[in-house]
Amino acid sequence: MSIQSFIDFEPIIDRKKLIYRFTANGQPMTELRLVAFTQKIDTIIKTLYDEKIKKVYFIFNIEKLLIPSNFTLLSDFALVFHNHHTVLKQKLEFTIVQNSTNVFLLFFRVFKQYYNPVKSLYLCLNDDQVFTCLHEEESRHLFPNIISLIEKEEESTHESMPDT
Repeated sequence: MSIQSFIDFEPIIDRKKLIYRFTANGQPMTELRLVAFTQKIDTIIKTLYDEKIKKVYFIFNIEKLLIPSNFTLLSDFALVFHNHHTVLKQKLEFTIVQNSTNVFLLFFRVFKQYYNPVKSLYLCLNDDQVFTCLHEEESRHLFPNIISLIEKEEESTHESMPDT
């Protein structure tokens, strides 16, 4: 019996680009599901060591992601990316996160405590924006970089704190 994942995975080749699309399916992110997904993403990232793969793009559609209150296994998930840092830096062009709310910022704020992404993370609100960000390089700058958003938020928080 297999564990039903909270993320659906689909490899796509579009306009000669290898795209790994991860889509939250609305299932709760339990510890067991997160362990299974962590193993799955580790296997997927290991495919990047194939010399035939020159570039890859990740898309995470987290519109239906049910974020747990317990982040204990998030460090294990982040460790997968850390362990494959070199190949990700070499072959991952960028990542797109698709979500129409700001709830994801909480998740990425916590995730960033364990892992600092090696490439840009662009925020897109819908499929049309994902397509534009992915295929229209001259328009990509129009999409917010999630890491920059978090850093600006952190800076404004530090600036508003009184000196002690």
